[in-house]
Amino acid sequence: MRLLPLVPTLAGLAACAAVPEPGAATLTGTVTYRERVALPPDSRVIVTISDVSLADAPAATIAQNQIVTAGQQVPISFALSYDRTRIEPGRSYAVSARILDGRGRLAWISDTRNPLPPPGQSIELWLVQARR
Repeated sequence: MRLLPLVPTLAGLAACAAVPEPGAATLTGTVTYRERVALPPDSRVIVTISDVSLADAPAATIAQNQIVTAGQQVPISFALSYDRTRIEPGRSYAVSARILDGRGRLAWISDTRNPLPPPGQSIELWLVQARR
């Protein structure tokens, strides 16, 4: 009975926690490749959203996430949070991924342009093996 007065307060706190930050969005998807090659257990997947609007300038990074595979194999799921207010109308944004081996060497990379999907839509990124 002593907890009964706390119920409205706890419900209010739970409601506040469920409200996303203004401008916050999350891109979800998978990273995979066609070849039947196992990833080393210490590989890292890096997913990036970039502003690729200017052809003569380096792409500006909007958001990036790194996933340690810990033995997991493709397809590898990801969630990348970004600030929607950084996405400007009329500009071009792309999603890319790469996989580094345990020594930090590039093993797999996306080789096609993958436009940033609208909020709420997921993406599947197909990678190709990097040449050494």
